[in-house]
Amino acid sequence: MKLRKTVSTRYEILQCATKLFLEKGYTNAYVTAITKSLRISTGNLTFWFPTKEHILAELVKELCDFQQYYIDKKEMAKDDSLLMEYLFELAMFASVCEKNSNIKDLIISAYTYPLPLEIIRKNDTNRAKYTFGKYCPTWTDTDYVLAENVASGIEYAMFMTENTKGITIEQRLTSSLDAIMKLYDVPKEKREQLLAKVMSMDYRTKGNHVFEEFCSFVEEKMLKNYEKLNK
Repeated sequence: MKLRKTVSTRYEILQCATKLFLEKGYTNAYVTAITKSLRISTGNLTFWFPTKEHILAELVKELCDFQQYYIDKKEMAKDDSLLMEYLFELAMFASVCEKNSNIKDLIISAYTYPLPLEIIRKNDTNRAKYTFGKYCPTWTDTDYVLAENVASGIEYAMFMTENTKGITIEQRLTSSLDAIMKLYDVPKEKREQLLAKVMSMDYRTKGNHVFEEFCSFVEEKMLKNYEKLNK
């Protein structure tokens, strides 16, 4: 029983940290706030997560799981539907960053720190293989890894909102998404068609809804894991 109780502490830390990250951003969510909220020692927290970055990395893993859940739920099978979803998803995240500074800080931090960035790149490299595969039939695994290293940098710049005076989110999205597709050898005519579709969609409203769905997904998953440990 003692082992189950201590392991459940890990999920309580994740749950508390996730809430703080979303409410205050990653930068302003201090470890002391987590320990005080849960009434645990710093040593207890660092036993499970040596640094705050390790907690962020775990949250990024949950986001990757949610991406797959979201794709599976939509049961996309039409030609280019995976690519459309990929582009629309990036547009949604960019719009959320534009509107919510705390979420932007969380996402930018995920692209800044080594541990979560490694998870993002690995996940997105695997995703790129089936998203862009038909445009890159001769690519090797190394080609995809190299491309993703560049693509993640483009995504980071797209999510940033500083130093963009006079540049609208539509302009930033169009240039960034086009650059990513060009990186994966998507023909110009196809890029233009897909961008026109994405920009005509309500990615702002949908972005808020999907992010709320992600929060519910993480909360429900953590609750299930917690309940299993305490049966």
